[in-house]
Amino acid sequence: MDTAITTSAEGPGAAQRGSTTISDRTVERIAARVLTEVENIGGAAGRLLGIAVPGEHTEDSARVAAKVSGDSVAALDVRLSVAYPRSVAHTTEEARARLVRRVADLTGLTVTRVDITVTALRAPDSPTRRVR
Repeated sequence: MDTAITTSAEGPGAAQRGSTTISDRTVERIAARVLTEVENIGGAAGRLLGIAVPGEHTEDSARVAAKVSGDSVAALDVRLSVAYPRSVAHTTEEARARLVRRVADLTGLTVTRVDITVTALRAPDSPTRRVR
């Protein structure tokens, strides 16, 4: 179900100018894009019965689910991977702070909750070695 928030401008003639509606999907896309600004974060690894599913691309963007409530409030549920050996705690706190600030700047919504699930630790980017 896609919930939307409608905001209206205040002041003289506000009723004539209309309103802006921000859907859950819009916030999800914005938040996923914001996460590309954070280093050492990748896409979410898919899991089936708790086991990583082969073929998932952690180079893709993180997965975000958003819930926009009636009072210009948004809650985010994020699934992502972190580059090993980076600190998971530090990286997720950086991501959380960036999401709260940038989503508010870009949408005018107050982000009250950001739940982050780390689905995988990615191997550091390095050239592949082959044995002949």
